[in-house]
Amino acid sequence: MNQGESLKVITGRKGKMKKVYIAHPLRGNVESNIKSATKICKDLAETGEVIPFSPLHAFGFVSVMGDQTLAMRYCFALLSACDELWVHGDWQKSEGCLMEVKFARDNGIPVKLVAG
Repeated sequence: MNQGESLKVITGRKGKMKKVYIAHPLRGNVESNIKSATKICKDLAETGEVIPFSPLHAFGFVSVMGDQTLAMRYCFALLSACDELWVHGDWQKSEGCLMEVKFARDNGIPVKLVAG
């Protein structure tokens, strides 16, 4: 790989890679939800145009049981650093996803509701 090719990898096909926060429900079937979020992130990363940021992966050290105040603080900090929020899964039933959507809208971060 020469220097020009490596720059393409870093910047994406059309220039700067978009930093996208991937919101996906976690609670309920945790294993299945993490598997779904992993596939979404892999598929997006393969486009070469998006850097997916998944709080399910980034903050796996935080327990899914009990108070989620600290986890949501982490999520909002990560979301603030992203260009867009893309919401996946059955997000309307997820307290965390609803909070992330509200935070993004309140802070002028574009929100994309992804079907499927």
